[in-house]
Amino acid sequence: MSSSPIIAIIDDDPDVRGSLDSLLRSVGMTPRCYAGAEEMLASGGHEELACIVTDLHMPGMTGLELQAQLSARGWRTPFILVTAYPTDAARDQATRAGACGFLTKPVDPDRLLDAIEDAIR
Repeated sequence: MSSSPIIAIIDDDPDVRGSLDSLLRSVGMTPRCYAGAEEMLASGGHEELACIVTDLHMPGMTGLELQAQLSARGWRTPFILVTAYPTDAARDQATRAGACGFLTKPVDPDRLLDAIEDAIR
């Protein structure tokens, strides 16, 4: 990649945030990590984001609720949902909401990187 895309990582699990932060840095991406959707929304700087990788189920706002908030604000940043509890209904809901990817935890690093690269092309 010619520039360092900024990728938001939103997950309530600090271990997940840490491992994804390390993974993205190892391939030259710039992660911004948040413990929840509300923290990400309050942080500002969203116009710089190339992609959002968010947990589906978190305390407070879910990943799908975050996507709805972003759409309502006119943001078109691509997003990828990850979950430890994949169901066909959740996958269908994510697809209808416009998710670029739907991955199961533990996330395979190569699949995540491929999904991010596809999303930011």
